Amino acid sequence: MSSSAIEKSGPDLSADELTLWLRERIAAHLVMSPDAIDVDEPLTTYGLDSIYALTVVAEIEDHLGLSLEPTVMWDRPTVSGLLEAIAAERPLAA
Repeated sequence: MSSSAIEKSGPDLSADELTLWLRERIAAHLVMSPDAIDVDEPLTTYGLDSIYALTVVAEIEDHLGLSLEPTVMWDRPTVSGLLEAIAAERPLAA
């Protein structure tokens, strides 16, 4: 498991916790600081390629126990967009 500060998963994850987790996972693949990931910036801006995008989708599915379309990162290319897609599949804690 990652060294993330956010180790819990499932329905009790808040939007803020999920945002942090997503930024950490994406930053790990890009070898950069999670703080450098702007939630409204297209992830391709940072160099996230299709292989890493599919890997992140698989990590989201494993971490949250849900199924997403493989194209979700192209349809929703920002962290904010990914949160919306995830929230459409399952509610996030307040």
